[in-house]
Amino acid sequence: MLITKKVKFFSILALFIVSINGYLLLKDNDIILKKYYINNVQFAVAENHEKVFETEAVVSSKYEHFIAAPVQSISEVLVSEGQSISALSELAIYKPEEAEREVARLQTDREAYANELAELERIVSDLQYESGSSTPSTATDSTTLGDNENWNINLTLELGIEQNTPTAEGIAVIQRSIAETERQLSILDSMISQLSSNNSLTSPVDGVVKEIVLEGDSITFKIQSQEKKVVAYVTYKDWQEIEIGQSATISFDGKEETNVEGHILEKQQIPARNSIAFDEMIKKKKINRDETVYEVSIEPTDLLLEKPIGTLATAKITTIEANDSFQVRDHWLVRYKGDNTENLIYAVGDDGRTKLEPVDVIFKHKAEIKQKDFMYEESVEENSEETKIPAEPRIQTVQLKDPDEKEDEPTNHDLEDTAVFTAPIASNQIFIDGDEKNLFAPTFRPYPLQKFDWDYVDVTWRETLWYLIK
Repeated sequence: MLITKKVKFFSILALFIVSINGYLLLKDNDIILKKYYINNVQFAVAENHEKVFETEAVVSSKYEHFIAAPVQSISEVLVSEGQSISALSELAIYKPEEAEREVARLQTDREAYANELAELERIVSDLQYESGSSTPSTATDSTTLGDNENWNINLTLELGIEQNTPTAEGIAVIQRSIAETERQLSILDSMISQLSSNNSLTSPVDGVVKEIVLEGDSITFKIQSQEKKVVAYVTYKDWQEIEIGQSATISFDGKEETNVEGHILEKQQIPARNSIAFDEMIKKKKINRDETVYEVSIEPTDLLLEKPIGTLATAKITTIEANDSFQVRDHWLVRYKGDNTENLIYAVGDDGRTKLEPVDVIFKHKAEIKQKDFMYEESVEENSEETKIPAEPRIQTVQLKDPDEKEDEPTNHDLEDTAVFTAPIASNQIFIDGDEKNLFAPTFRPYPLQKFDWDYVDVTWRETLWYLIK
């Protein structure tokens, strides 16, 4: 049968229209907003997220005291290495004629410590005044504080404060030095008192005589305090994120029931050197002697009396806390082409269409992504403006699911690269993956986002049975 010219014309016209329509639908920058099937979704539920650094650690004494005296001044040594002693226990007896001379020397030391304490307190007062009269980002400035223009150099060497250190952090470092100076003054007062009354050299703390060293014309008693701390050794990168006062959890033998809470007591400014803790970690092959590591001390809330020095532990340090924040897989975050300054995430609006929301990334880490359901508070009073239930995003759902199709694969519990961020996003929104999408395009899903929950069915088994047999 011959095809007429009229039929040919309309056939060509129909083919042309179909081609143009397909091109508009399928090309990258289509004019017609096609619907997006969304499969990778996550409810936007704001929670508190933490970045936790985990590392091996070891129990160590909190303080190590060095009590020295001239050998010719001592008439008798009363302790031996390894001996447990209490505060004010006699270590040695001075010769009567030498005791007065030693008291004079200790009083000179005490005066030096008292001057140092006064100077540190003055500097803290000046810094607090500076920070109180300027913006929170003020940094310490060596040209405006102290009688000596080089005071900041001395602090840098002795306390680890650099010129660009934020004022609040500088104050914290100096206040720790003030506490240590006050402790040294207390020790000197005790030693002066004991020497003046009974010519004895005494221990300032409860502890153990670690070592007695005879060197040249002096004798030194090395005393480890009974108070303990937990020491960890970290790389420079991890050291940068650790700050004084951060919370920590210490566990022993990998058991949660042994957990002890604590906080960061100190972070050393110089690479770790030989110490009991360092040597124990080397011996147990937990660190490499050739690797540059920094010592971080954790003060536990427990005295750890049952844990001997050298006991291995695991320390978990919370370096960042982000309240009311969201967490998604790292690759879900997107950026505008040519703009590397702002992170964004695709979301589904209340109208069921795609949109991009700006986010402020707090930190990235490896974590398990847990899907959360929508959570709505029940209304206390009906029709109350304050208790309206927010509208869920309208995602079109069509019943296309094959009854024989398998359920979604169970969540993989392996840790993933995730990003934690804050954003002005309502808690009833839905995040979707970072694949490029047209903005304001409608979305759909062939089956509901939430599984059916029998808890919401107010029907008894008798009513169900009666319905089935009717």
